[in-house]
Amino acid sequence: MTGMYWNKSTKISTREEIVQQADLLGYRGEKREEYLKQEFKVLAERAARKEELEEERAAKKEEAEPAAKKEEAERTSKLELEKMRLETEMKMLQPKIQAGIVKDETVGNTSRFSDASAKHPKLPQFQDGKDDLDIWLTRFKRFAESNSWSRDKWSSSLCALLTGRALDCYGRLSSEQAQDYDKVKQAMMKRYDLTEDGHRRKFRSCKPAEGESPDMFIVRIVTWIELSRTEKSYEKLKDLIVREQFMNACPEDLATSLREKDLPTLERIAKEADLFLQARHRKLCD
Repeated sequence: MTGMYWNKSTKISTREEIVQQADLLGYRGEKREEYLKQEFKVLAERAARKEELEEERAAKKEEAEPAAKKEEAERTSKLELEKMRLETEMKMLQPKIQAGIVKDETVGNTSRFSDASAKHPKLPQFQDGKDDLDIWLTRFKRFAESNSWSRDKWSSSLCALLTGRALDCYGRLSSEQAQDYDKVKQAMMKRYDLTEDGHRRKFRSCKPAEGESPDMFIVRIVTWIELSRTEKSYEKLKDLIVREQFMNACPEDLATSLREKDLPTLERIAKEADLFLQARHRKLCD
């Protein structure tokens, strides 16, 4: 009885295991042959069922792939059409935006952001791959403020000046998000990796651009420090400088690990760096 119970509760997956089971149960002669025949049949049926299930799954996957590809193609097509529509609208709207004139959709009348706006030079488009987005957005903000633009119009004015990835990013926002300048700016900054850490990386690697004067270069460096949200205190600025010097000097894989953890203090950086090196039996100078 004990042997039979063990036989039923034990999962057998090979013919060799079935033979071993028969030996453990003490089967001999015809009884052994009958037992082996029955168990081999069960094993074969189980294998056939497994193969059948795998074929069914493969068939379902094969059926689903064209549908998924079609859905993705349709989604991509819609995005491209929406992007083309936005680009067309922006081109039509751009002269009015740059002249300080927009159409107020809520009242159906044409209004001016400011009577003085037409006296100012036109704001150039953002050139993807050429302009620094953060610097360009600062210029846009100053231009809008100097022309006394209503902040709820900033988003519509901004989108008329976008190109490339910036315009694509704008086109992927919801209608509600696209009307909020701060949300549009946040999405664009994230798309261009202009996060706090991104600005710190710019601070580390920045070099003078062609035609840039010393005072302009210094202003650009200061702007990146401000955008990195570093507090304006001696301790915080010291922390930033020491942190960046340490990251530049230490091994690349260690620097990457520390940046991923976004550690708040130099003490934490030192502790995590020690743990990293100890775990790999390395030295900082390696």
